[in-house]
Amino acid sequence: MDMSGLPEGANINNIEIANDDSSAAPRNLERFSPYAAYVARSEEIEELISLTSISYALSQQLLLSTPPEQLADITFDKSAPQRRSFSMADVTIGDILEMSAGWLPYEEYAQKTGRNLQDVVNQAEAGLLGPVRIRPSDGIPVILWPPESEREADFKAPEIDFLSIKLSVVVKAKVATDLTFDPSDPVQARAAQKHFLKLASSLGKVDEVVKRAEFLLFRAAFLLQWTSFEVFLRETIEELLARHPQVILESAGKKESLSYEQLFSMTHRLSSIESLRQELIDMEIERLRSNGRSIHGMINFLKSAFRFKRDPYKAWYVYKGKRYEATYSTLIDIKERRNILVHEASDARSAISSKEGQSLSEEEYVKYVLALRSVAHSISSSVHFKKYEVQVSNGPA
Repeated sequence: MDMSGLPEGANINNIEIANDDSSAAPRNLERFSPYAAYVARSEEIEELISLTSISYALSQQLLLSTPPEQLADITFDKSAPQRRSFSMADVTIGDILEMSAGWLPYEEYAQKTGRNLQDVVNQAEAGLLGPVRIRPSDGIPVILWPPESEREADFKAPEIDFLSIKLSVVVKAKVATDLTFDPSDPVQARAAQKHFLKLASSLGKVDEVVKRAEFLLFRAAFLLQWTSFEVFLRETIEELLARHPQVILESAGKKESLSYEQLFSMTHRLSSIESLRQELIDMEIERLRSNGRSIHGMINFLKSAFRFKRDPYKAWYVYKGKRYEATYSTLIDIKERRNILVHEASDARSAISSKEGQSLSEEEYVKYVLALRSVAHSISSSVHFKKYEVQVSNGPA
């Protein structure tokens, strides 16, 4: 049984672990910077889950123990413009509601005001309806509508040949609520608690909100973990190519070439060979990405280009005392779940109500993260302790 990575003498379910590759101890791998950064990111995500879960649990308990009538007197001022924040994407222009002002021919003015046409003509010529203008487009006399007695205080007349119209506009804005209070003051603390509970109760029924909150939390955390794992793989490839730049030639192929102009630019006007090295590494990583290298593709590139002595997919983890393998197919399953969550679960409410397969339980999340960390540890162990080979004239690395 391959149980490398555990300290000597460790036990799982009373099964003693035989001494294995002690060099793979996690405390030593922290010196491999891509892995150290990956572990740090993972721990930050786990801290986010812990803090958020505690907040959810407290809110749920307080909402269930607080009668709704106790929150009936809590209101929020949403009218102040300085409290609103929104983007141009949050503004929706609806239907034209009505014309609010315009220069109209006599006939149209009569229709809008419900008057007799001849009366309008007589009053207009007598100057009783305000100034008469000649419309440039057709030479027809026009008068300003609405009548002066019906105009609002901020009324502004449009230019002749133009109309002022009213539109329905919907703006979805985030409204900042000022809940500044002194937590050491019991009276202020109780008032603030009621305001927070009012905000929480506006999200919907408690049981539905709890289910939706758990889905959103673990989905977001899982996608962050997946992205972090991708970053780890790319940084590992970058690290290895920096150590062994000759692999770039083998990977890119001899047909790839650079122009003088590219060399001049990549070396900062022929002043830095180190700049050229980094540019070539960046180009190779970008080439791998553009060729559709998925996580499996990047792992397979590491295996083939650097001839790992240990298969990265021979990894394992333990969940609640039971040992599981983190294999190639495990990562395929994780990737498929990730794709579903990204592309089809954009609406958390519909995902919960009609697409049970998209939900992500805490157990699934923990297993996925453990599997990713195990593979990351396996790769890091091979790289950090040089358990790989590079085909060069002077022999293996």
